[in-house]
Amino acid sequence: MKVDHEHFMRRCLELATMARYQGNTPVGSVVVFDGAIIGEGIEALPTGSSITGHAETLACQAALDATGRKDLAGAVLYTTAEPCFMCGYAIRQLRVGLVVHGMDTPVIGAVTSIHPILADPALDGWRPAPTVIGGVLLEECQRLKAR
Repeated sequence: MKVDHEHFMRRCLELATMARYQGNTPVGSVVVFDGAIIGEGIEALPTGSSITGHAETLACQAALDATGRKDLAGAVLYTTAEPCFMCGYAIRQLRVGLVVHGMDTPVIGAVTSIHPILADPALDGWRPAPTVIGGVLLEECQRLKAR
C-alpha cells in the first residue's frame, strides 16, 4: 500500500495556518497510526506559556493520550518543519518509526544541523533512529513560513 504523504502534510499545513493566526510560529504536526490521525498539534509559541509547546511534542502527547500507549512505535509523525533538538529527542524516545517533514531547519534541526540527534546512528544503542523523509510539500511549507 502506497502512503499518501501529501495528504497528511496538507493537514499539517492547515494546523500551521491556525498557529499563525493565533500569533505563533506556523508549524503543524500530526501523528498517524495504521493510516489514521491519532494526534494533532499546532505550535503554541511564542504566545503559549509552556516551553515545550512545539507542534511535534503536542501531537505526540495527544496521540499518547488518545491511545493510552506509552510509546509511538509503528507511528508516523508528519510536520511542516524539521523537528528541533528537543522534539527530536522526544520523537526518538517515543520510538516513532518514520518522520516526514516539509522544510529543513538547519540551525536547530534534529536532522540537518550539526547536531543530528534524530538521525544519528551513533545513538541507536539508546533508541533506534526513525526513517526521515524531508521536502514533502516543501514550497507550500516555505510559503507559509514566509508570510
